[in-house]
Amino acid sequence: MQYTDGQPGRRLSVFVWFFLFVAVALLLSGRALALDTSSLQELAQLARAGAPQLALRRMDAEQPAREQDPAQWMAWEQERLQILASQQLYPQLIARVDRLPPDLDAHFMRLALSLKADARLQQGDAEAARAAVRELLWFHDGEVDPGVLAGWRRLVVRSYVLENRSEDARLALLRYRQDFGDENPQWRWLSAQVMLQSGHPDSAFRLLQKDDSPQGRFLRYAAELRVSPERAAELAQAAVKLAQEVKQPGLQSALWGLAADAAQQAGQPYKQIDYLEHALSLPFDTQLIHGVLDIDADQLWDAYLAEGKRIGNSEQKLLGNDEDWYFPATEALEKEPLRARVLFTILAEYGATPQRKSLAHEYLVGMFDEMPEGKRLIQRLYLESRRYADVDDLPPVIRYRLIDEALESGELKTASRLMAGLAEPPAGGDRFAWDLRRARVAIFTDSVDDGVQLLQQLLEDEEAKWDKQRIDRLLQVVFDLQTLKYHQQALALFNRLLEKDLEPQQRRELLFWVADSLQALEQYDRAAWLYLKSATLLDASAMDPWAQTARYRAAKALVEAGLLDDARRIYGSLLRATRDASRKAVLKNEIQRLHLVSSAQRKAPKGQQEH
Repeated sequence: MQYTDGQPGRRLSVFVWFFLFVAVALLLSGRALALDTSSLQELAQLARAGAPQLALRRMDAEQPAREQDPAQWMAWEQERLQILASQQLYPQLIARVDRLPPDLDAHFMRLALSLKADARLQQGDAEAARAAVRELLWFHDGEVDPGVLAGWRRLVVRSYVLENRSEDARLALLRYRQDFGDENPQWRWLSAQVMLQSGHPDSAFRLLQKDDSPQGRFLRYAAELRVSPERAAELAQAAVKLAQEVKQPGLQSALWGLAADAAQQAGQPYKQIDYLEHALSLPFDTQLIHGVLDIDADQLWDAYLAEGKRIGNSEQKLLGNDEDWYFPATEALEKEPLRARVLFTILAEYGATPQRKSLAHEYLVGMFDEMPEGKRLIQRLYLESRRYADVDDLPPVIRYRLIDEALESGELKTASRLMAGLAEPPAGGDRFAWDLRRARVAIFTDSVDDGVQLLQQLLEDEEAKWDKQRIDRLLQVVFDLQTLKYHQQALALFNRLLEKDLEPQQRRELLFWVADSLQALEQYDRAAWLYLKSATLLDASAMDPWAQTARYRAAKALVEAGLLDDARRIYGSLLRATRDASRKAVLKNEIQRLHLVSSAQRKAPKGQQEH
């Protein structure tokens, strides 16, 4: 026998629930054993092992209080900020730093504000990044390492680059060079980037001639391509070779993008397409390529279409005559997949019917799926392209797929945008399941009323067969409302469900969930009544695990309602029904506590007894 615990997609046995209340009660009574705690080093390793969210959650539970151990608290806080930065959780990082008390150690605050400044820059807010640097200067006590100061100054330059303020960036770099010299490679890279941005590739090339670092070579190749476009084919090969050697995904993407640019200038359309596919399949380092290189999804769409039209002219294929393109595309799938993608793109754009266009997109996505990091490529092509800026222009087959992926990855805002106006389920899909997904997305993206309305519409369907499975699936979404503390809305839906022809055990469970929401709304007497109704619905004297849990919750609610005698009687009945020593200890403790409360109330002056 099982029941849900109010969290979406999770189920707990009633035995587990009963043991849970035992543990909580023991904790409250001071009898619980201390939980095993994690060391800070273990949590840092946990984050690096691929579970940063779990590490952050454990930190929330286990971080020492600042008042008790300031040094340990700062050590934990420093690791937390590093995890947030490494996971690019910039809004959370900034909010965390903004909430720090002002009287912390200067060294720690410099680190925190440095991370905040970089986070602002990563978000594209150059002015806010500079403001964060100004904050840092307040904590400059004269003992800051020159390398740290240099890093702050470079961040200011990067902010100017981001705003395309080339002259301000140039002047800032001159002052930087006067103060710190020009030995630091990051100074050279920033200087070269500013030179490229301001139209001086020859100066950037000369500056980087002896720089053999991967980043220096990328910038040197970019400068050389502008200075000597006749060497485009050679530079494309050099960029591809380096892209295959380096390990940083952002730099790899930049090199593939540069190779694509060079291949286009060299008149190599197939290589341009191949290199663009690689570049768009990897994460971008936007600060590295800003003002140096443009990479976007529309470049690839345009390259596909341009090459497709060239093939059409060469092989006398007519746009709109689907047979001219479809059969050669399917024949090329195995031996010439890139040619197949080009031909299917023509079909997707110029197919004679919406069905044939959709089929071409299915082929394209199927081919992308077989490529390394193809999922990111699909998202870029369909979610970041100007041609699909309006989601209504997305082929339905792609739109449904992207919705599924957004839901799987927790990108609910993306899912909500894709679902907008899409009332029909995918072909062959279950309408009930589709509407439940729409409701859940609405609830979690602050469109709670829309989500509740969808659920109410489902409950009003008189032709629907409300079997146990269907009710359980709908309940998972109602539990979302409870989790987000929309208890009034949850109660309205629970009451509609109670009007259905339910199995006795399901009705018993529903009464329990209704009582949970009433308890949260501080309607304690009604909550106690429904907990007891849940306990006794099948048998007035039932003491099975479910009934014991419901009775225990009823007693808790009765205490809150001030009905101490009723609560004591229920605890007593539970004490007589259980043989487990630990549960007996919990119940005896509850009864003893009620005796103390009653005694205190009797001794209090008459006007204070209600309090």
